[in-house]
Amino acid sequence: MSKKEKIVTFDLDGTLADTAPALLNAGNELLKSIGRNPIKLEQYKGFIGGGTKKQVEKLLVSTGGIPDSGLDVYFEFFQDRYYEDPVKGCSLYKGVLELIEFLKSQGLKLTICTQKFESSAKKVLFDLNIYQYFDGFAYGDSTGVLKPDPKVFYHSVKGLGNGSYFYVGDTAIDLLLAKAVGASFFFHKRGYAPQTVEKAGIDFSFDNYSELTSHFKQSLT
Repeated sequence: MSKKEKIVTFDLDGTLADTAPALLNAGNELLKSIGRNPIKLEQYKGFIGGGTKKQVEKLLVSTGGIPDSGLDVYFEFFQDRYYEDPVKGCSLYKGVLELIEFLKSQGLKLTICTQKFESSAKKVLFDLNIYQYFDGFAYGDSTGVLKPDPKVFYHSVKGLGNGSYFYVGDTAIDLLLAKAVGASFFFHKRGYAPQTVEKAGIDFSFDNYSELTSHFKQSLT
């Protein structure tokens, strides 16, 4: 199989970039609005991976429960606050740019598959100056379903042809999706769900992106 037939799909939060600071900021604004104390970054990271609404649900439950107004009200409040500045404190993980530049130099197609809504995700991708490297996108509001539904993955690779798939992620949800579509799964151990490393089905795990770049170089030559 030629290199051009290989497609690498990336999760965004906790995989390509540390986006938790901006999410935490919006979350703490929400807590402040209902008279609750702020939480720390490490605690918030544990909420990430199941989609933004699930994050808000976990945040509220962990700090005293969902108020009588219902989850939707607070989800909308969170979304409004988050969209104001979804890039606050965000940064690419070291070595990400070198990896994606190498993969593009080898003729591979790259896609994004994230639970984050399109409006916020695009802001992050453009701010981090990596949007232009990708050939396909699936956001949390692209298909009406969320990961690990395979529809999300197939939306990200739509129009790129059939080939062998590689999926880079940091959560058990990413692992489930990769296995559902027959993709090799490469696990970022320094993302938001490090405990996932104990699960079966991981094809390669890495602490830093220089390790993943080396792995690709070996497999592509």
